[in-house]
Amino acid sequence: MQKVHEELERILPKAIALAEDIFKNPELGYKEFRSREKVEEALKDAEIPFTEVAYTGLMATLDSGKEGPCIGLIAEFDAVPVLGHPYASSDQNAAHACGHYAQTGVMLAVFLALKEASVMEQLPGKVKLFFTPAEEFCDMDYRRNLIREGKVSHSSGKQEMISLGLFDECAVLLSCHSMGLIDTDYQAEVGASLNGFCQKKVTFLGTEAHAGASPHLGVNALHAMTLAISAINALRESFPEEDCIRVHYIVTEGGQTVNSVPARTKMEMYIRAKTVEAIRSTEKKVDRALRGAALAINCDLEIQNTPGYLPLKQDPALTELVRSQILRYMPESRIAEGTHGTASGDMGDLSMLFPTVEIGISGFKGRIHGRDFGTENEREAYQIPAHYFVDTVMRLLEHDGAEAKRIRESFVPKFTKENYLAELDRLHTSLFYEREKEL
Repeated sequence: MQKVHEELERILPKAIALAEDIFKNPELGYKEFRSREKVEEALKDAEIPFTEVAYTGLMATLDSGKEGPCIGLIAEFDAVPVLGHPYASSDQNAAHACGHYAQTGVMLAVFLALKEASVMEQLPGKVKLFFTPAEEFCDMDYRRNLIREGKVSHSSGKQEMISLGLFDECAVLLSCHSMGLIDTDYQAEVGASLNGFCQKKVTFLGTEAHAGASPHLGVNALHAMTLAISAINALRESFPEEDCIRVHYIVTEGGQTVNSVPARTKMEMYIRAKTVEAIRSTEKKVDRALRGAALAINCDLEIQNTPGYLPLKQDPALTELVRSQILRYMPESRIAEGTHGTASGDMGDLSMLFPTVEIGISGFKGRIHGRDFGTENEREAYQIPAHYFVDTVMRLLEHDGAEAKRIRESFVPKFTKENYLAELDRLHTSLFYEREKEL
């Protein structure tokens, strides 16, 4: 074990430099070509073969050649649009304000250390490294075009990789993420749950007319949208607090010109909640608000529904094993346990299929998805997590992979892969409500 930690210390400076380079050169989902190229260079230097998958994703394997469980290490490649971030891209304001770049540094360092220390010569099974694209659910028109062109099948990178069967062999999945606990002394967060969500793209269609000379001849689609927003806001007191519901939206089109009655308006929204049932019940309320507003103004209404992510439920047995390794590097008082976050991620989808953990890590400054986000403490953001993930992998695979087998055998998936993919397809819907005919 000492050798692998020595190799890890040797590798970490280069892995951190690579991750910070990705931080300074962000790319949105399914556009992470440069980020992938940087990781490929590191894998080539270590003489580790890899496969390009899921359009801009990547997968590599360390295979012992001996029968045993497969451990999956997961990092995410993509950035998110943030105005004003010092490293925001000039074309789409992409910025690494969620910490995905640090995942790359941690998991790449772990993987390379296992290889350089020849760990798999002593242990059974495999370790697979996954760099997953397109976790941030944004830039959706671009992703829809990729789907239409047949380049991907799903808007999310992990959904795409699930559909390709890339995780099928894995007994457990390990990941980390900058934690949502702000201004605390915690260095790690374990067993946290997250909301799931669905996405809606809403279009109100009215009738154009001169806004000054003859507004009475038009049907104002902007009024319908603002009325819908007011109706949704009026619903908020009906959301049970224990469901942790969030309904939030942006206006993507508010009209065509000030001099005309707006004939078309568009908005996009997320409906988030702690459970699938709460998402569905809230979605019904929101749809009634949208339909009521369209009916009041007498607009046509189109609602395009896209499945987002399922709630994250981390596996208790795997969480406890990782926690036992984290305790080697920090006192129990620095570990947050069992919190719930109202954000979402596609690790939630994986958690319904495989024993999964996503450890919250510290070492960052600023607001998540904010212009001030970045690395503050490399030891907390990279070094400590890399060491306890190395320990975790070795613990899972020692004694013929007994711990990995135990955790996998006790896990009860919420979906089969086939049922999961069928559910994604079912949730892709487009609804159209026609206005009443004028007398």
